[in-house]
Amino acid sequence: MIKSTEYLAVLTVAAIVCTQTTLVAQVEQSADTVLVSGRILTMDADDRIKTAIAIRGGRILAVGSDDEIRQFAGANTEVVELGGRMVIPGIIAAHCHAVGVAKNVLQQPHVELLSISAVQDWIRERAKSVPAGTWIRVPRADITRLKERRHPTPAELDAACTTHPVIFTAARKSAINSMGLETIGVKRKKASVPGGEVIFDSEGRVRLIAGANAHLKSFMPQVSHTPEQIRAALQNVHRHYNSVGITSIFERAGSIADFLLYRELHSAGNLTVRMTQTFRSGFRTARDVTSYTEKLGMRTGDGDDWVCVGPLKITVDGGIHWGNTYLRESYGEKRIRFYVHRDPDYRGDLNYSVRQMTEVFREGHRLGWQWCCHVTGDAGVDAVLDSLSAVHRDEPDIVARRFSLTHAYFPALDSIARAKKLGVCVDTQPSLYFKDSAAIAEVYGADWAARFIGLGDWVRGGVPTAIAGDHMMGLDPDHAMNAYNPFLMLQVAVTRRNREGRVYGQQQRISRLAALRCLTASPAYLSFTEDTKGTLEKGKLADLAILDLDFLNCPEDEIGGIKVLRCMVDGRFVFDRE
Repeated sequence: MIKSTEYLAVLTVAAIVCTQTTLVAQVEQSADTVLVSGRILTMDADDRIKTAIAIRGGRILAVGSDDEIRQFAGANTEVVELGGRMVIPGIIAAHCHAVGVAKNVLQQPHVELLSISAVQDWIRERAKSVPAGTWIRVPRADITRLKERRHPTPAELDAACTTHPVIFTAARKSAINSMGLETIGVKRKKASVPGGEVIFDSEGRVRLIAGANAHLKSFMPQVSHTPEQIRAALQNVHRHYNSVGITSIFERAGSIADFLLYRELHSAGNLTVRMTQTFRSGFRTARDVTSYTEKLGMRTGDGDDWVCVGPLKITVDGGIHWGNTYLRESYGEKRIRFYVHRDPDYRGDLNYSVRQMTEVFREGHRLGWQWCCHVTGDAGVDAVLDSLSAVHRDEPDIVARRFSLTHAYFPALDSIARAKKLGVCVDTQPSLYFKDSAAIAEVYGADWAARFIGLGDWVRGGVPTAIAGDHMMGLDPDHAMNAYNPFLMLQVAVTRRNREGRVYGQQQRISRLAALRCLTASPAYLSFTEDTKGTLEKGKLADLAILDLDFLNCPEDEIGGIKVLRCMVDGRFVFDRE
């Protein structure tokens, strides 16, 4: 009979042999790359922090200690000494319009303008570089961000330029200088314009043109660009994304042509971000959904790790920048005056009835689609949830579709509870809080600013929440029309401080780990890819970023300034700051 001490010794030896055999079997696969001597923030279920990671064939071989991971280094392995630097999972930008950004850059570079005097200075400089008589279109500058909180007047535009027609558009209304008004056929006493409305000031002078988009565009032909120019511009946008650690994106309003463009880039080996596409269309009936699906020949989940089909999308209401977000209450005097509306009982625009949404959601679910809705106001969210609830009564498995609300600016606690019950997810934009909350406090009220981009409410309510930039124009990560710098978003999520240094809604702050999860694991969940990305774990895609600062321990006011030193996609470094 074996004594107990001898028995334990035998077990110990057996365990050592077994461990060594397993390790040898693993190490027989030498890594392409190992990163050692760092702080690997895995973002796994236990939020483990390791020191090293091994990568082979675009996948993670192992995450562990330096000693464990160095054993994966072979003769041809690239060994990256991190020197204590932090590594995080690649950022997943859950809402952007990269193709639109690329086309916009080709048309005219975006500049962030924050006052009417800055608008005038920009116009003066632009007038020097284009022939007299050529239309000058001011880069989008929302009145929520202008210091004056209003459109410039025609006289102010005249003060900047009288040799070119000039147009400034915000909140669905355009301010146009005298030469521009004459060009489009609007005179002092003329009170009509095709497809729109002329708004006069108290002295009978033309103040703004509301609508009339088709008429205005007819005077400003767009310059066309070759497919090669668009592809090159899009790759440049992706390089900017890589520079801030973005490794995957959701194109949130793409067309079939956009999807094919990404496939072309992938086939040519020129993609440096993974893309999940949202297909937007004006679906009004079940037949619309069926016809689109037949034309596309795909549905949610089709594709591969690089180019994938995401949800269908409809635009349910407006927005704070457009002045038509659909609210539970009427706009009232301040908001009516700010947006230059007429009806004091106006609540915003609801583009779909509950019946219409119920029909298209049900048909999309039947055909295997996930859905995404642009919806900004609290009453708009109510209407979407009413529609989903109607489908849920007959099709309870719709909760598995991970239906997404995009924006949902003003969450209400009752809506959050309903969203959780229906399996609904959210993608929302902290950078809008950063740039717009001061205006929201002035125009809507401090209580609305405290709810605006209510991350704390969504996260505590158990709703899977992604944060993203809704990037549309401009290449600068902080000064694009909608900033897409993930670290600015993280700082806002953690501190709740806006550009002016004010805090509205202290309760909306979330922890650093919770905030980073909103940029990694949560958007992976939104796209059904949580098994392949969003965390740094064995077997997952090797998408990651090396940072210059320790995100978990640096001062709060330095989070927004964190720089990505290197960015890896599919096991290959696609950006190196040095």
